[in-house]
Amino acid sequence: MAAGSSKTLKFFGEKMKTIKNLGILVLIIITALFAINFVKNNQNSVSVYFVKVKNNQETSVLPVKRKIESNQTPIKTAIVELLKGPSPNEQKSGYYTEIPKNTALLGINENSDRIVINLSKDFEAGGGSESMSMRLKQVNYTAVDAAKNKPVYLELDGKQVKYIGGEGVEVPQPLLKNLNLGRKN
Repeated sequence: MAAGSSKTLKFFGEKMKTIKNLGILVLIIITALFAINFVKNNQNSVSVYFVKVKNNQETSVLPVKRKIESNQTPIKTAIVELLKGPSPNEQKSGYYTEIPKNTALLGINENSDRIVINLSKDFEAGGGSESMSMRLKQVNYTAVDAAKNKPVYLELDGKQVKYIGGEGVEVPQPLLKNLNLGRKN
C-alpha cells in the first residue's frame, strides 16, 4: 500500500506542477494583453491640459486624456478638445479652464517642419496676468505634447503674437513645454 500511495503522490505532484505552469502561462498572457491594450489606448489619445487647484492652494496645469477621432490629427484633436473645456466629470474633480469660451480655432497649418495654431483674438480677452499665464500654459502644454517634436507657433487672428493681455505676458515662439512666463517691460 505504501508503494501505491507513493505513485499516487507522484501523480498528483506532477499534475500540480502542470497546473502551476498553466497558471503562470495564463498570467503572462493576461499581462501581455493589458500591456498591448495600454499602448494601443495611449496611441489613440492625446493629453489636454486644464487648470486644477492642488492642496487647496497651488494652481497647476494638469493633463487629462482625450480620444483621437479617426478623421483628425492629434494636434487638431488636442486643440479642439482644449477649447471645449473640461467634461462635467472633470469639472466635478476640480478641473477648469482659463481660456475664454468664445475662443475659436481659426485653423491649424501643419507641414513637415512646423505647426501653426491660429486662434481667435478672444483668447487674450479678459483676466489678468495670472489668467493669461495659465491659458498660455494650457495651450503650450497641450500643443507641444500633441506635436511630437515639431515646433509649434501660436497666432491670434492670423498674426504671430509676442505678448498677450494688457500686462503683456510673453509668448515664446516656438511654444515651449517648460515655460518661464515673463511680462514685457
